Amino acid sequence: MDVQDSADFPAIAQRCARWYEEPAIRAKGWASDLFWRSHGREPESLRVDALELEVLFAALLGRAAAGEAELEAREPGRAAFIRRSIAHGELPLLRFRAASSASA
Repeated sequence: MDVQDSADFPAIAQRCARWYEEPAIRAKGWASDLFWRSHGREPESLRVDALELEVLFAALLGRAAAGEAELEAREPGRAAFIRRSIAHGELPLLRFRAASSASA
């Protein structure tokens, strides 16, 4: 299922790219290809739902996710599921985000 980008997508995507560099996340050994279509981690290259990725990274870092309430409103229980998965040492499957189409 493809997801619609949040109104705060650019800020959330940038925060995720920044958090990906945190030692607690880098220690997981996850390749950036899991989350981005390119190694540059530009917002438009995000391959997963930004809200879900932000919740996942926030859970690992012990921080609040700005988009968590929006994710819960869109799909009740989803953010809690992601946080529980991380607490159990699991990487939950994140929803696919279709590539942005270039406008002419």
